[in-house]
Amino acid sequence: MFKPFKEDENVAFGDFDFNLPQSLVEELEQGWAGKFKTHIFDNIDEYKFADMYSEDNGRPNFPVKIIVSLEILKHLFDISDKELLESFHCDIRFMKAVGLKRAGQLTLGLRTLYDFRENLIDYMNETGENPLDEIFDELLAEFIEAADLDTDIQRMDSTMVKANIKHLSRIQLMRKVFENFVRKLSDSQKNRIHKNILQILDDSFSEYLSNHDKEDILNNLLGKLNSVKDLFKNDESINDTKVYHHLVRVVEEQSIETASQLKAKDDADIESSSLQNPNDEDATFRKKGMKSHQGYSCNISETASPDNSVQMIIDVSVEPNINSDVNFLNNRLEEINIKAPVNKLVVDGAYYGSDTVNSASKTDTEIIPTELTGSNPKYSTAGFTLSEKQGVISCPMGKVPDKDKYLENSDTYAAWFEKEDCEGCEFRSECPVNEQKKSMTVRFTQTRHDRDKLRAKLAGEEYQEIKNSRAAVEGTFSALKRSQGLDKFKVTGLVKAKCSSLYKMIGYNLKQLVRALKMESKPEVCT
Repeated sequence: MFKPFKEDENVAFGDFDFNLPQSLVEELEQGWAGKFKTHIFDNIDEYKFADMYSEDNGRPNFPVKIIVSLEILKHLFDISDKELLESFHCDIRFMKAVGLKRAGQLTLGLRTLYDFRENLIDYMNETGENPLDEIFDELLAEFIEAADLDTDIQRMDSTMVKANIKHLSRIQLMRKVFENFVRKLSDSQKNRIHKNILQILDDSFSEYLSNHDKEDILNNLLGKLNSVKDLFKNDESINDTKVYHHLVRVVEEQSIETASQLKAKDDADIESSSLQNPNDEDATFRKKGMKSHQGYSCNISETASPDNSVQMIIDVSVEPNINSDVNFLNNRLEEINIKAPVNKLVVDGAYYGSDTVNSASKTDTEIIPTELTGSNPKYSTAGFTLSEKQGVISCPMGKVPDKDKYLENSDTYAAWFEKEDCEGCEFRSECPVNEQKKSMTVRFTQTRHDRDKLRAKLAGEEYQEIKNSRAAVEGTFSALKRSQGLDKFKVTGLVKAKCSSLYKMIGYNLKQLVRALKMESKPEVCT
């Protein structure tokens, strides 16, 4: 049964304020614990979680504000559940942070913590809603106001985060999926499987591996798994289970159907979205540079104004690591502008493209890539003046063409100039014009012209400082990985990974807020 938390207003001799020296009381209030209490704990709306509980049945819940706060503290300090509960019961800073006044005022067991997590995940899976998204946004508004931050300029980047799974070869994956499936069967159901197939799980399977080549083993395994799949396809007690779905998925993703039988795909033909490990069915495979990754991609947007005392994370999104940077920007830009309007968004070249330019135009956001993908062209068309979808008005030196036209089918502009116009032209070595028998001609697409203009604009002094600010977001990820464990999720599944990342980002923003408030409190030095 849902019951909101009410702070104990009573005064007792066990209260910290009575038992600590005044200097320590002030240190608690001015340190991270006091700031956490004021800017996080006091602003958590417990009613966002009320639908997870019965309205009038069961025992009252453990205070949701405290559990959510503890989850944030866990990811802020990157500690285990055991260390978290020890700190909650014994560390007065943790007690102060979550609104308690004395040791022993409340006790919390691991089971209660686990139950909350399970209930939250079940609620999210059933409704498609995540209360933590709203909590993050409301706390962000509090942080931005308290630190007096400007959000007009932001920077965006993504990083790979490892999944909490063991790397499995294709053979190991098939065996693991089959093992999980058999473990869920009753004895009578297990007896339906031929003993030759069950030998996959015997110790003798290792000997079989050493005496056959990889292709034969894969084909043999897939044939056996496929026969088991067909054996239970009409068994309603089995074919709706997760282990059966994994079995079906592995067979479909790892094989191709020939005229006579299933045949294992070549390694290069396995999709990146294929199952990597049954313990985490959402994790995907991606190769970036020379490194292979199994897991997720975490994308953030953070403030980047040079006038801000600190920068904070405005938005966080986690998806399987095959999700592109372009998709992140397209999917998140509108939401970012709702909670923290951005005029200029600095990104790397992987985010920039026609799709993201269209997304940016809908929100009046200027996308500023630090570099564009592909090599810089030898000649630039940026100086040509165009009449949109009609033709070329003039060249970079102001010469008007004798003839011009726009080719709609290819979105191409073309123009013909007098040869005398180009003789002795100081721009000639940089111009894309070509000499023909009777005239000088130029031809280029709208896309080429737009990219050349963008390159020219970004090369100007006005944009250099803004472009240079993007590098700092890599330092943000470095800090998150080094001190808050973002290098590898300690949970499995996309929904849990998203919750974990939200807790981490709230914790990171609190650290930035504490820094900002300390800067404000420092006395000015007279010179």
